[in-house]
Amino acid sequence: MLKQHLALALKLYGTLDWAILMNVLRLVLNHCNIPIVNKTMFEFCVAYCVGKSHRLPSSLSQTVYFAPLELIYSDLWGPSHISSSNGFSYYISFVDAYSKFTWIYFLKNKSETFSIFQQFKI
Repeated sequence: MLKQHLALALKLYGTLDWAILMNVLRLVLNHCNIPIVNKTMFEFCVAYCVGKSHRLPSSLSQTVYFAPLELIYSDLWGPSHISSSNGFSYYISFVDAYSKFTWIYFLKNKSETFSIFQQFKI
């Protein structure tokens, strides 16, 4: 049964190293003071594995970019549970699809996002 669940995880996430997965699982269970009843086999529920996945797998893009700044990816992250020493709780990143060059801007408030975008665009 476990192998079926790991096969599902492999399908969802692309790669899976059995030894690493088992070591991480043991560490997490030990950290949470959860006893390991069967040391050779861990039982997982398919619904749990699917429920923990954040998105379904997608095929790799066949698009090729020929020049810098042809396409920019952006991601806004936050709020952080702990602000930085300068009071930043968010950050926004811009990644050039051609070169993978990355710009990161730190924000104190989410409302600063549009002005940072305008600043980046110039």
